[in-house]
Amino acid sequence: MNNAASGIAPVTKKKKSRNFFRQNLAGYALCAPMILAILVFVLYPMIQVLIYSFQSTNGISGTWRGVKNYAWVLKDGAFWSAAWNTLYMAVLAVIIDVIVCFIVASMINSVTSKAGKNIFKSLYFLPNVVSSVAVAMLFNFIFYPTENGILNYFLGLFGISPIGWLVDPKLARFSIVIMGLWRSVGYDTILFLAGLQSIPGEIYEAASIDGASGIQKWWYITIPNMKPTFTFMIMMLTISTLRRFDDVWMIGGTAGNPGGKLDTMVMYIYRSSWLSREVGIASAAAVVLFIITFALTMLNNYVFNRKD
Repeated sequence: MNNAASGIAPVTKKKKSRNFFRQNLAGYALCAPMILAILVFVLYPMIQVLIYSFQSTNGISGTWRGVKNYAWVLKDGAFWSAAWNTLYMAVLAVIIDVIVCFIVASMINSVTSKAGKNIFKSLYFLPNVVSSVAVAMLFNFIFYPTENGILNYFLGLFGISPIGWLVDPKLARFSIVIMGLWRSVGYDTILFLAGLQSIPGEIYEAASIDGASGIQKWWYITIPNMKPTFTFMIMMLTISTLRRFDDVWMIGGTAGNPGGKLDTMVMYIYRSSWLSREVGIASAAAVVLFIITFALTMLNNYVFNRKD
């Protein structure tokens, strides 16, 4: 009897496996194109870049160099200058974006009218649909360094001399950050607003009964409950700002002018790959950028997810 039962069990298990596969066949078929796209356009390029980083190659043929490409990149002053510019703009952008977007989201969330909330969300989100190239062209005119620029014109009404927002090495990086903020403020505000609306209203009602003021509720209820949203936003903003390329390329060109202050790590990779045809150097720099991004992401998760 036991032998018969033991003989039936494997058959039943195999039958269940086949049934499970048949039941989920449609799901597998729907996922297959996306999985194939990830393998072809994400995983394969990443593996290829890793291989190229150990070669002296132009992308078509090459010879093995070992870690010499990494040694070159890590000793190259141009790379570290680009890395400093990238990190500087990334930190500045994350701080300003998080503070501004959270405050704007809190203000929109305080609007009692549903129609009013929708109007404000639509208005703030509009810049996000504009391409980064178009935004760069727009702000190139707004930040024009003479009195003909829009911003300098209004400053001139108060007796302030024209400022070289994008041509002064001391101001160029800050101006780029403000330009990026204008485009992303709508999308990031919507994400913060979603986090705010997920906080149960009963908590605020209980705080009101206890006599808490609006500022106290915002500080002791809203901000602590927004911790997961803050973690996600800082992580995503860090990743996106470390990959900054198109806006600085439109403003400063491949040299990252003025004075190389708009040169970024992605710009360094672009120059090495497409202008110098040193794909091995570019690949090594890309791997270093990936390691830096991964390390900062892990640091962000550790800081915000550790237990108090």
